[in-house]
Amino acid sequence: MLHINEGANNLIAKKTKLLTDSEILLVQRLRNKDEGAFEIVFNTHYKALCGYARKYLDEVEAAEEIVQEVFVKFWEKCESIAPDSSIKSYLYRSVHNTCLNYIKHMRVRDNYKDYVVTYMETSSYIEFSEEPDLEKKIYDAIDELPPQCGRIFKLSRFEGLKYQEIADHLGLSVKTVEVQMGKALKVLRAKLKAHLRPG
Repeated sequence: MLHINEGANNLIAKKTKLLTDSEILLVQRLRNKDEGAFEIVFNTHYKALCGYARKYLDEVEAAEEIVQEVFVKFWEKCESIAPDSSIKSYLYRSVHNTCLNYIKHMRVRDNYKDYVVTYMETSSYIEFSEEPDLEKKIYDAIDELPPQCGRIFKLSRFEGLKYQEIADHLGLSVKTVEVQMGKALKVLRAKLKAHLRPG
């Protein structure tokens, strides 16, 4: 056990040599929840991180919100930062991952919209009534589906999986998937009917 501990200490020592004394001290201060240290990190990296996020996102506001979110989580978790951590690498990696999650989320929202268009074209109604919050009601209707029903619906309509693929993924029979999809469509039509107007 002694040899293992010595090896671990040697590894940390080698890694910390890659950091400057000021960086090591800054990490120590952050681990102690030093607000002054956090302010230094924020002022040093915020602008550059926003620029980095903009490489993934078109909207300046979205990029800034993501960077701010990363800093909030960074502050919440800074006590658990490893002594040999590179703060810069940590922040850039966090922004990278958060941007990818945001993009994935937006794709799901786009698929919601695609579904709405398809529904309009294939329903017996000509158009939706003019309600400013209708889109939210549609999203809510989908989210309020029973858990298994909603999951199957989203895998089919938003991720483009075939019934057999959904069945394999969830460990269900294809027939069960078909029944659940039919149930989902029936429920959604019933909930959205009030927000449609006949032609």
